[in-house]
Amino acid sequence: MKTFILNIVILLVFSPVLYAQEKEDNSDFKNYSSSVFNSKQVAFSVVSSMDKKAQNDLNQKIQSGINIQQIGDLNKVIANLKSNEIKVAINQNGDSNQLFLDKKAKSITQNFVQQGDNNKISDFTLNTNYNVNMEMIQKGDNQNIQSIGTNSLSKNMKITQTGNGASVILINK
Repeated sequence: MKTFILNIVILLVFSPVLYAQEKEDNSDFKNYSSSVFNSKQVAFSVVSSMDKKAQNDLNQKIQSGINIQQIGDLNKVIANLKSNEIKVAINQNGDSNQLFLDKKAKSITQNFVQQGDNNKISDFTLNTNYNVNMEMIQKGDNQNIQSIGTNSLSKNMKITQTGNGASVILINK
């Protein structure tokens, strides 16, 4: 009899927990509030190859400064930016992603997307007379991008990493 009552009590205690563990939504995109990713179309155009219209729309939405969207745990952004005009959009969707920025340039317009876990981007430009306009996208896990410096070849560069465990080191003199 004690075992039966104990089973009933356990069932009553854990049934709300089991019920609460239902899967949320099967869609890959949930509409969330953000000045950068305010629609499904804008979010997917940033994550996929960004066309000119979407890039212009994104740049218009970011008036000035840094916009950070983080979904997940233990994501980290450290940014030291010096410029007359700064437009930076950062989207980290996953866990333990890191972004380190240290830049000094005429103008800085950059987009960063990290989708997955344990991705890292380090982007350093200590002093340049160029207008920096770069995009870095990581889709996958355990990816690494290190970019040092800016020159005429890299000032409008787009780097896209897909898969797992990839590493890119870019040195510009």
